[in-house]
This record gives sequence, structure tokens and C-alpha cells, in this order.
Amino acid sequence: MRHQEHQRLDGISSPHEKWKEGMRLPSKQEKDHWFFRWQWNGVFPGEEDAKAETDKGPGYYTSYVIGAQWFDDGVPLVVTPKEGCARIDFLRLFSRCLQVGFEMEAVSEIYGIDMEQPRIKAPELKSVLSPLIVVHFLSVVRAIVQGGLKKDYIQREENLKKVKGHISVLRHERTNVLRKRPDKVFCRYQEYSVDIPENRLLKSALIFVRQLLFTFPHSDSRAMLEHTLHQCLVAFAHVSEVVEVRELKCAKHQKLFHSYSEAIRLAQIILRCYDYSLTNIQSSEEDCPVFWLDMSLLYEHYVLGLLREAYGDQILYQAKGNTGYPDFICHNPQLVMDAKYIPSLKQKKKIDSYIIRQLAGYARDSRLFQERCTEHIPCLVIYPEEGGEENPFQGKALCELLDDEEESAWGFYRLAVPLPTI
Repeated sequence: MRHQEHQRLDGISSPHEKWKEGMRLPSKQEKDHWFFRWQWNGVFPGEEDAKAETDKGPGYYTSYVIGAQWFDDGVPLVVTPKEGCARIDFLRLFSRCLQVGFEMEAVSEIYGIDMEQPRIKAPELKSVLSPLIVVHFLSVVRAIVQGGLKKDYIQREENLKKVKGHISVLRHERTNVLRKRPDKVFCRYQEYSVDIPENRLLKSALIFVRQLLFTFPHSDSRAMLEHTLHQCLVAFAHVSEVVEVRELKCAKHQKLFHSYSEAIRLAQIILRCYDYSLTNIQSSEEDCPVFWLDMSLLYEHYVLGLLREAYGDQILYQAKGNTGYPDFICHNPQLVMDAKYIPSLKQKKKIDSYIIRQLAGYARDSRLFQERCTEHIPCLVIYPEEGGEENPFQGKALCELLDDEEESAWGFYRLAVPLPTI
């Protein structure tokens, strides 16, 4: 089965025995992620219109999540971006998120991969998964490099001119005594070095990433990733490339080094995707592992990258309030902003009432805005469209974004922030 976001699954008129309410996705923060869900009318919050109640009936509907999952034995379900967002340049989109820096906890909420299930043939998603894993892996390794590579004691064996550590008696007899080499002694010693199994695994994955980047189209985003990769490989210059496949599969996660644990997990995914062989990267295989990608959260982080590029630390992300966690707020000037992955907002005459209620609550939250304001705190609803200006915030004061006030609610505005397109 192949569908776009917010489409009804064909041929299913009653709840499935296996899925019942739908396919709920894992979430450490207990967020409500669904790959598909049973709905009685197919109406999604913020996208209501006059036709919705009559044109759609009960059934399973895909959500804001794209990817590939197994619906039933031998029945794959592939979900692609919705109409109005079908030509997204995911490489540029993910690269922008890399520039602002991913928070690892946040990224685990954006996407997930299951390497244990059988792969699914989905050529239309080939341009989604590879850039996502590459950008995420490079962002984590870059953070490790900035903090310094982990070191540990490793066992060395070497034929030296003087004793270092302990003499390996059996190896010394075979290598030197029997061959009459009195000037040499075979030693076993420990060395405090960065050339440890974990770093060798990361370097192997970086070499795979270098080959993967050659398959991406030439662009500024690819050039930026190549620059980041080069910086990482320079830091791994004293780490050997020789690593056994057994070590790649059995590398242990580091509880005390959370960045290393995440980098090792991503490195193993990259290597498993291509069966630990560089030659498989160039193959035209169209299969992809089972995965999901939350487009609404990805768009939220993309907007965050654009806002941070234009306004720096003025923008607070997911600040904790009494009424919830608004996407973005600013204290000077006072402003509430929320990213809604709803392209149809461009054609709507008015913003949906549930969005107005949500942002109005944030604007009156005494924990978010501790100083009482005599005027309404403006609320800006951000929505996507294809193409257009790359960063509409650049070179503009925040107050300049508030152009046309909504007719249905005081102090409400909307702004299109375009998604990069191919």
C-alpha cells in the first residue's frame, strides 16, 4: 500500500484485529505519535473545512508521519509527503537542522529505524532516509570531536629493541630466539590511546559516509556536510581503519558517554544498511529498512534553525509554561510563535479555533511571561509552502513579521516559511 499523509487506507472499513486503534510509534517523552490511526471522519486538527465531514468516512488514516512499515504479513505500507510538500529537498532540510545543532533527545522523537524487521521496497523514500542518518550521525560525531575523543588503555604487541611492558615469552622465542635475533625482544604492553574499538567503529562509519556523500547531488548542503566530515576525519587521524566485522556488530554502548552511545548506534545502522561493504553503497538497491519520520517535528526544528540563524538566543524553544510548551517565544519584543505543518493554512480564510485557543493560552501564561502586559501579546502561526525565500526571518526585526492581522482574532498573524524544494 502506498499513500500520502492524511489519506485513508484503501479497503479497510472496520478496525483491524492487530492494530485496533492504530499503529502508535515509540516516544520517550510520551508524545502522541501515530503512523496511522482509526478516525471516524478523517478530520485532522487545524485542517478542518466544509468538505471534510462529507468527503471522508470512518477508517484508518495516515498522520503527519512518513516512512515505511509492515501493515500485515507481506503487506507493506509506504507513506510519502502530502500534497503541497511533495518536492521537498530533504538534504537541505536536514542540513539546516545540523547547522543549529540537534538535541539528541529531540532527534529520537523525530524519527526511528527498526533494522530487525525485513526491508521494504520503497524507491520514493530513498532520498529521505540516507540524508537523515548522515546528518544526524555527523552532528553527533561533531559534538564528540569538539569535546575530544575518548581515550583508553589498549593492549599492544610489538617486536622492539628494548623491553617495554612485559616480555611475551612464547612470541619472543618463536620470533627472535629461533631466528637468532638477539637485538630484538617481543613485548606486550598497554598504551593510553584514542585508537580504541569505539573510535575505530566511528571512523569506519565516517568512511562509509564519505562514500555516501558521493551519491548525493552537488549542492551547498553537500559541500557543508563534506566540510563537517573532513573536520571529523582529521580528528580521527590517529585512529586506525582496521576493524573486524565482529567488533562492528558487538560494540558496547557507553552509559557514561551518552554522545558515544548515540554515535555507536548510528554507526551500526549505517554499516548494517549496506551490509558492512562499501561496494553496496553504489548499488541501485531500492529497499529501505522499516522507519518513520515525523514531518511536523522536523518542520518545527527546521524553523528553529532559521530563527536561530536570524535572531540567535533571543528565541526560546519549548519553554516550560503553565499551559504547555510553546514552540518558540521571545521576551523582547514579546511574541509567541508556533510552527504548524499545515500547508492549507495559506488558502484558509481564518486560522482554526483550536490553534487560536492554544496560542492565546501561551500568550497569557504567567510562567512564560512573568511581567503583566497591558496589550495583547501577538501570536504568529508559521506554516509551510514549497519554494520561495530560503530564510524569511533574515534581516528583519521580529515586529516586521506581523503584517496582516487576522480578522477573526486580535493579535494573531500568520507567516509562510518555505520548505527547500528540489
